[in-house]
Amino acid sequence: MATKKILISQLRSGMFIHELDISWMKSPFLRHRRKINTANDIALLKKAGVKKLYIDLSRGEDVQEVEKSGQDVILQEDKLASQKPNDSLDPNNVPDPCQATEKVELKKELEVAKVLQGKISKLVTQLGSLIKAGRPVSADSITPVINEALKSISRNDQALLTLLHIQRQDLKLSDHGFGVFAVILPLALQLKCSDQEVSELGMAALLHDTGWTRLPMHLFGKKKTYTAAEMQLIKQHPNIVASVLSKSDDFPETVKTLVKQHHELSDGSGFPDKLKKGKIHKLVEILQVADSYDEYIHGLNDQAGMLPANALKKIYQAARNGHYSETVVSEMIHVMGIFPLTSAIELSNGEKALVVEIDKKMPLLPKVRVIYEMDGQPCQSEKFRDLANQSEGENIKIIKVIDPIDDKADPLGLLRVNSV
Repeated sequence: MATKKILISQLRSGMFIHELDISWMKSPFLRHRRKINTANDIALLKKAGVKKLYIDLSRGEDVQEVEKSGQDVILQEDKLASQKPNDSLDPNNVPDPCQATEKVELKKELEVAKVLQGKISKLVTQLGSLIKAGRPVSADSITPVINEALKSISRNDQALLTLLHIQRQDLKLSDHGFGVFAVILPLALQLKCSDQEVSELGMAALLHDTGWTRLPMHLFGKKKTYTAAEMQLIKQHPNIVASVLSKSDDFPETVKTLVKQHHELSDGSGFPDKLKKGKIHKLVEILQVADSYDEYIHGLNDQAGMLPANALKKIYQAARNGHYSETVVSEMIHVMGIFPLTSAIELSNGEKALVVEIDKKMPLLPKVRVIYEMDGQPCQSEKFRDLANQSEGENIKIIKVIDPIDDKADPLGLLRVNSV
């Protein structure tokens, strides 16, 4: 590949952008790498603050070739570029997820997050239908949802995670796509991934398991050990997605790689290509951890669902054994908290409660909603405890995590979170 560094004033239609001198999120376009088709494209880049850029000569025209096409064309484009761009494409109208946003209370942001959850689940269903039909997928259709989610996280980073932990009545690919998406964005931000990497991980989260749409869906969430024949079928789903995405020329190559490799393991025991460490993309480690967490807590493979705290413990142990990145898992625990949102817990004073908000500076002392009083009777009115801000003389702590399916611990089934 041959690239050339040019000034924005030299950019013309027919050139192919390889790299810009602004961050991905400040770009007016989904992808930095794209062909310039109109003078309006150039105007948007200038307005976004681009001064210098690299063009790919193997995929578009060179400066000299454009100059040979005639000064009249150049003058015409410069004139058009000086005009006000179409408002619908104005970068000032594109929300910047990295921009400082006013923090809001969890209860308020949950209402916004519920609407966003519906959009995300619908999008995953649509993407799955395209993959099933073998039709190309548009990356442009995914970007608005990623931007909305990043905005929500910037306002309150626990709203989407709360919805992730709600018990699911049905096992749907759309819900799994939402779950992995809800984990991967805050995790990527915690790991200080670049803007473009955050976006690529978000796309991969929504797409990674859509290859299941061509497989027998009764195997999804089977909760019993797979047979050898069933495993052979299941191992096809990464290649199914990657094959369809290969038809989309403008789709990020990294996303294609992530969805194909999300079941590869560093020891070479993964699938579909049995790749070993060094051949696996670095971002795959983030996708794998987010994917495994949602699968564990909702029982999406050959095992029943487990408590969020137990899922974190299982993932942490797997990291210690070399199956996951210890760095990624460590940051995952920081994002989730020692007692993840909606965890049912027992307090040292005998009360039983649900974790509703996490103080990341004091992860052992979250805010909880008391469900059962000290005498074992259900609370008659809404009652909260902020364990990080107790009254003088109080020293109430969490003594254990409760499994809501234990009828003795939760006789009225009040600790099972089905909605918020």
